[in-house]
Amino acid sequence: KGNIVNTDGHSIRSFSRMHMPKSYLSREKIYDKSIRTFWTQDQETKNPIFLKASYSGTTVSMAVPDLMDKTLEILQNPFLSAMDKEHFVGTLLSQLDERGIRVILPMRNSDKRLKEMEAIDVSQFTQRFEGRRLADVFTYLKDCTDPLRFLVLKAREDGETKYVGFITNDVNTTPRALLKIYRKRWRIENLFSECDFLGFNLLVSTNLNAITANLALKLMAFNVMSAFRNDLGGEFLSMTPDLIHRHFLRNVQGKVKLHGDYIRVDIFGFEHQDAVRPLLDNLQAKLLKNGLDPRIPWLNNHRICFRFM
Repeated sequence: KGNIVNTDGHSIRSFSRMHMPKSYLSREKIYDKSIRTFWTQDQETKNPIFLKASYSGTTVSMAVPDLMDKTLEILQNPFLSAMDKEHFVGTLLSQLDERGIRVILPMRNSDKRLKEMEAIDVSQFTQRFEGRRLADVFTYLKDCTDPLRFLVLKAREDGETKYVGFITNDVNTTPRALLKIYRKRWRIENLFSECDFLGFNLLVSTNLNAITANLALKLMAFNVMSAFRNDLGGEFLSMTPDLIHRHFLRNVQGKVKLHGDYIRVDIFGFEHQDAVRPLLDNLQAKLLKNGLDPRIPWLNNHRICFRFM
């Protein structure tokens, strides 16, 4: 789809002896050495689009412009990105605006911004969103040359008037539609949880090239799995990688052996063998017929063959 993209950073804890700055790990709730990864996710399909790995200490201002360039290259069309407060940086937002990327993100809490929201005249709160009053105004941000659209929610909670603000450079989408889009930003947090089963939080090296290559293969595996469950439809659409594995592969037994130029995978009978066998039998011939090189570069150019016993 690619019209709406979730963007976020995710830290992977490192146990390396290599010296590197420590960063906060929200999952473990500690400061420690880590590899910082920056992700984009298609909001509708919930699939990852691209990720970038960096050493801890890398900020969103340093990583996100390149991340967005790569995402634009993949999608081939401008998009709206839902982000968290970490991306509330004037220079970064200006760079994204210059690239034609629209954003929606929450305003950072500060006394200055709170006073600004309190100063909005009651007559400006002409709309409502989920029971709260909504104002659609403009504000200025340091290092941003143009004013930004400022969506402010106002509500009475526990006897107090409370405000929540969001900024965006999208001047055409309605406030309610923008806030509904932001509400689905949490899908990228769910993606991080799903990817844990595929080993995304296990580092193979401290070398960024090796880490990036490994994560890229896992990202590809996630999308293959997602295409598989989408083809199946029904109850499988909402299954996590863990549940897909348990449903189809938990009882699979086999043996892997290097045989000349081939990696031979012998699979012993399992429940879904009749469905899988037509896909994997004579795999080399099928790949060649479709103009694909059957050699696997990351496995020393070996070919892979499956035998069902």
